[in-house]
Amino acid sequence: MIGTVVRVGLLRMWHGRTEILLTFVVPIAFFTIFAFIFDEQIGLGKSPRVDIAIVDEDSTELSREFVTALAEWETLRVYAPAGYQEKLFVFTAAEPARELVLAGILPLAVVVPEGWSGSLANPDAQPVGLQLLADSSDPVATQVVTALLRQTSGRIAAERGRQQLEVLLSLSPDEFAESPMSRFGTPAAIEVIDLFAADKANPVVSMYAAGIAVMFLLFGAVGNSGTLLEEEDNQTLDRLLCSNLTMNQLLAGKWLLMTLVGIVQVTIMFAWAQLAFGVDLLGHLPGFAVMTVVTAGAASSFALTLAALCRNRAQLNAVAVILILCMSALGGSMVPRYVMSETMQSFGKITFNAWALDGYIKVFWRNLPLADLVPELSVLAATALVLFGVGRILARRWENS
Repeated sequence: MIGTVVRVGLLRMWHGRTEILLTFVVPIAFFTIFAFIFDEQIGLGKSPRVDIAIVDEDSTELSREFVTALAEWETLRVYAPAGYQEKLFVFTAAEPARELVLAGILPLAVVVPEGWSGSLANPDAQPVGLQLLADSSDPVATQVVTALLRQTSGRIAAERGRQQLEVLLSLSPDEFAESPMSRFGTPAAIEVIDLFAADKANPVVSMYAAGIAVMFLLFGAVGNSGTLLEEEDNQTLDRLLCSNLTMNQLLAGKWLLMTLVGIVQVTIMFAWAQLAFGVDLLGHLPGFAVMTVVTAGAASSFALTLAALCRNRAQLNAVAVILILCMSALGGSMVPRYVMSETMQSFGKITFNAWALDGYIKVFWRNLPLADLVPELSVLAATALVLFGVGRILARRWENS
């Protein structure tokens, strides 16, 4: 009898293809996604390059040598304005580079302050450290560039030390400690200036709140869209379509309901984030409102399309779990996108999770005006319209049945 129970269970699993998919295919899919994200040796296999701006306010032979050496790192990609033809673009003042970081165009700007070279050569002068203007929403980039700054400055210092080897050999240890060359033997001082987090209470929470809110917004919308399949099963849908209600009106009503519920869901999430963790929701209300409306609309259209594509609630739940978790992993809801390679970040752009998170980051982290949200709003609105159209086409099966 035990063997019969096992055989019946295996037959049930074989005929329930969704269960096979969830048991065997989904774990492999998730392993593959996270392997691409975290393992540099698999598949797409390169660490993300860091975009930086370089500012040389010192403008000395030593600072120019340092800047040139820094730009030679393959890990770094130095910013240059459009149309610039020279090999290396270097700002002479920090303010333009600072504006690029504040606008989210670059995560970092390296500043060689005035007097940096002189402080190395003069033991009596106050030490002047390198500055790193940072967008701390990408902490990995800050750590990478800080390490490269120390390594590059150390290499330059060693080269200068070799150039004065004869002088060093003629000095006693005490004399060397008092000489200008002692500055070349110490690690470079680096001041990391966080341009965003200083005036925010627990700033990272706003990004986590956005990621979690978008993921569960999708799950909530799919759950609500499943009522279409339930109405099909109990023949309520047939009776509705036999009345004066058209399919367009039915889908529009379902979409509007899911969108309103989604708006309330995300609003409650951020209201709790403000109450419990100090996220400034009220101070960013206009940007939050427009981002939430279009994100909820896109999620509702996505849910309607899935409901029209699937044949029953069980199939809808299985397909939704696979798609939403994959989209959330690639789009940044589960794993911050700054830890991904450039290729994986590009893949993430096919999900509207990534566009929604970029929009919320602009609102809560960078304090950008509504005009700067146009790319994200356009993509999300277009996604909502296209998916609603696809769902309407797939819904013809209900009209023809």
